[in-house]
Amino acid sequence: MKMKRFIRPIVAAMALCIAGNIGAVDLKSYYSKANNKKKVELKLALKDIISNHKKLGYGNLWTYYEKVDYIEATGGRKRVFDYYSDEVAYFPEPSSMNKEHTVPQSWWGGGTGVAQGNDIFQVLPSDKNANSAKSSYPLGVVVGTPSYPNSKSGANSRMKTGKNSAGQMVFEPCDEYKGDFARIYMYVATCYSDVNWVRQSDLGCTLQKQDWPTFTSQAFIDLMLKWCREDPVSEWERTRNERAYAQQNNRNPFVDYPSLHEYIWGDSIAYAFDINAPHGQDGYDPGDNPDNPDNPDNPDNPDNPDDPDYPDNPDAESGTIIFNELKWTATTHPTYGPGFTASTLGLTLGYYKGDSNVAPVDVSKYSEFRFYDKSVFIIEGAEIVGATFYDNGGSKSGCSILIDGHPYSFDSNKKIIWTGSLKPFVCQADKQIRMSSMDVKIAKEPLPDSLQPILFSPEGGVQAVFDMNGRYVGSDAPLHRGAYVVRRGGNTFKLVVH
Repeated sequence: MKMKRFIRPIVAAMALCIAGNIGAVDLKSYYSKANNKKKVELKLALKDIISNHKKLGYGNLWTYYEKVDYIEATGGRKRVFDYYSDEVAYFPEPSSMNKEHTVPQSWWGGGTGVAQGNDIFQVLPSDKNANSAKSSYPLGVVVGTPSYPNSKSGANSRMKTGKNSAGQMVFEPCDEYKGDFARIYMYVATCYSDVNWVRQSDLGCTLQKQDWPTFTSQAFIDLMLKWCREDPVSEWERTRNERAYAQQNNRNPFVDYPSLHEYIWGDSIAYAFDINAPHGQDGYDPGDNPDNPDNPDNPDNPDNPDDPDYPDNPDAESGTIIFNELKWTATTHPTYGPGFTASTLGLTLGYYKGDSNVAPVDVSKYSEFRFYDKSVFIIEGAEIVGATFYDNGGSKSGCSILIDGHPYSFDSNKKIIWTGSLKPFVCQADKQIRMSSMDVKIAKEPLPDSLQPILFSPEGGVQAVFDMNGRYVGSDAPLHRGAYVVRRGGNTFKLVVH
């Protein structure tokens, strides 16, 4: 488990102080309303769970910081934890500290009397100088020389402020706290999605009043996801979550379930969130499967066609699709409008108008597939875990393909290579693309129950990892105990991490 540099020396002492709180909450019961929800419905269910919390009052926060943010007691005095600097400060409220709004006040027009203005999850104790330098800048990556440099304790020990690649002033936490800040922003975007977030100045506001995604740009979402993946939940975050819950009576769900962000904004938005799955939690015990109590690591149920390990189309296979060799039939999709369908490799292909200004044409009349701007391409019949698109040279400059909410552009070899998991596989063109062929990889099933745990290496070629409930958890070997499904090439494996 990654540990924050600032508190590493005193973790053992801190653990003794909080032992009575950890594990006291039944998370499955607390988050029961979010079970089996996905994307926007999941986010709204979480909002319903966490938004009805105790209002602590801005003027009282230093009293609560003493209960929530202390890291050790020295001579009867408690030190405050500060995300922004390495300064050591003691309670009661020191003259060198502020109560800093992680999401700036100006973004809702100011005022600390509103709920988001005194929420202890997002209003943190901060060094005054760091707070002043942070200003109302949004989170971002500083390019070049920072305005507020890492001057005190060396590289990556303090926050930075400065301009990003677009010339906008941003605030960049040090690497050890980037995931913390991302999870705080995700908490605010979930708990306060109905706030009238406004752009008060040219400093920029990355939130908007909206059920989903609430963040104002895909680029910002991608940055938050990146920071969460690179800086996973730490012991300190878990500690603070428990302490804050004891005072404010709500929790940060993105700390409780470290992969939850993927189900709302990331690579698992097509999957329902299952509170019984591990989701990256430490010490998770998969327990007995009620359908198979004698083998808790094998919840497969071959009699259940809804089971993700059951082959709903055993004739489907991986391979190359050559578009003008297929027989295309005109049809109309109930959502995407007129188009054409064809069959190959045991799969059904669909090409539909969608939001395009150009109606699809019969692919067999041309030497390439003309994937028009804003049109939709679908592959059905199996779980697609890999796709490679080939540009034959006729595509428009700067075109890309939107897959699962993320844009992919052609590389220097005129290829788009995607790995993940989608069923059905749905993508949309951005500017006209012309292709003669594409490669697809499908998940081969069912799982070989007798397969022993397999080892991973950087050359292993792992494409996707799922928990045993079929929810995507990443593309690397899992680090937490539990049972997993691994897609590699055209093969499927079971991995048990002890």
